[in-house]
Amino acid sequence: MQGYQVNFYTLQNRKHQEQSVSEWLVDKAQMIGIRGATVIHGDEGFGSDGRLHAARFFEQAEQPMIVVMVLSEAQCEHLFSLIRETGLKVFHTRTAVEYGYTTE
Repeated sequence: MQGYQVNFYTLQNRKHQEQSVSEWLVDKAQMIGIRGATVIHGDEGFGSDGRLHAARFFEQAEQPMIVVMVLSEAQCEHLFSLIRETGLKVFHTRTAVEYGYTTE
């Protein structure tokens, strides 16, 4: 099958509609029938603001996160439509991929 791998980059403390951005994205993915999403917690990184963000003992709210999904073209358009409608601003990458299950 052909589709997209979409990665959303955010921080643990970023909120959208009273949820963390990562939770909001995963909830919307489930709502529209996407079969899986993975949330990856990073140790540290820096964003477009040039500031270092890290998961230190006192700074866990600044922990970088990536939400990864593989979607069909229709699912991708639906998800991005929801994002636009709610005004969520989040950096992302979208890469065309071939996906499917292995056979036994």
